Amino acid sequence: MIIFPNAVYLHIPKTGGSSFEIMCEERHGIGISGDQHSTARDIPDRFRDRWIFGFIRNPVIAEYSNYRYHKYAWGGNSKFNFDSWCEWRYTDKPKEYGYELGLNEVEVEYGYRFNVLPQAGYFCDKDGNSIADAIYRYEDIGEALPLIGEKLGLDCLIEGFSGMMYHWSKGAERYRDYISDDAAEIVRRAKGVDFMLHSLPGPVATKFFCKTTEKYAYSR
Repeated sequence: MIIFPNAVYLHIPKTGGSSFEIMCEERHGIGISGDQHSTARDIPDRFRDRWIFGFIRNPVIAEYSNYRYHKYAWGGNSKFNFDSWCEWRYTDKPKEYGYELGLNEVEVEYGYRFNVLPQAGYFCDKDGNSIADAIYRYEDIGEALPLIGEKLGLDCLIEGFSGMMYHWSKGAERYRDYISDDAAEIVRRAKGVDFMLHSLPGPVATKFFCKTTEKYAYSR
């Protein structure tokens, strides 16, 4: 989360948030407030009247990006692929199944919990009501950033910015080539509200309900 003088940015995992945070820190001297993945329910009351915004991403692509990052970081064994990752996190597989994928205790504890809940919940208060003012699609980030910059009164354009971590807005949509129908269906069942928000035509809805919890990014 970043608290600006007139806005609050919510960092939903795998939506370019790390690059956005680097840009705000390096270009404008504005750093993270609280936990990197704080949610709307964590926004202090005195900042709730500010413009609250963030991004969502195609849930299957976001999940593959999450898997890919941890696959490269952790390694695992030959069983550790995107299908087994989704089965472990979103079906009736027990947490201990992670050990069968070649992961250690720390990796199992983290991987079984991190970013399992819907993206929609990051925008909701403790009662489950969205309090976002604007939600943009990650896939449209190049078009969204000028609008965000105008709202913030800051330069948020990414052209020529050397601090981008992951070729922000360049897509990596070739991820689709590595996603099976079975894995995609598992994610669809787990994150139906995200599919609804992301796929409906027009601007992303900002009025919806999604159950939340404390430490949302690290809960099941």
